[in-house]
Amino acid sequence: MFTKQNNEKKLSEIATVIGTDTTIEGTLHVNSSIRIDGKVLGEVKCSGDVTVGKDGHVEHQITARNLYIAGTVKGNVNVEEKIHIYESGYLEGKAQMRTIIIDENGQFRGESLMNGASASPKNVVKIGQEVEPEKKAKSN
Repeated sequence: MFTKQNNEKKLSEIATVIGTDTTIEGTLHVNSSIRIDGKVLGEVKCSGDVTVGKDGHVEHQITARNLYIAGTVKGNVNVEEKIHIYESGYLEGKAQMRTIIIDENGQFRGESLMNGASASPKNVVKIGQEVEPEKKAKSN
């Protein structure tokens, strides 16, 4: 039986690495963390963290605990905790997460929805569009 500490160690441990000369098509199911330095054309379902290295490229959908992007991700992502886009990283698509960090020169093109927040339009930000300030009530 796994204790909480053992389970956390398993989820944080990178047990799978997709190398730079590797292309995978289809759905990946990973019960630990994964690092992608090659190309994945398909869905990534990960219980732990997904790290996309500088040469990494993922197209389709990612589900994970945390997502760290130094390469390219094109598709929708659903992350329990945090997305971190590094200076060389690029994310295009709809992103759902609790926290997002975008380093200087990191790029995000799409829509974000913060977990734990209501799905009202106030909490949805479309990157690349100007956000209108709320209308102020007129005082009499």
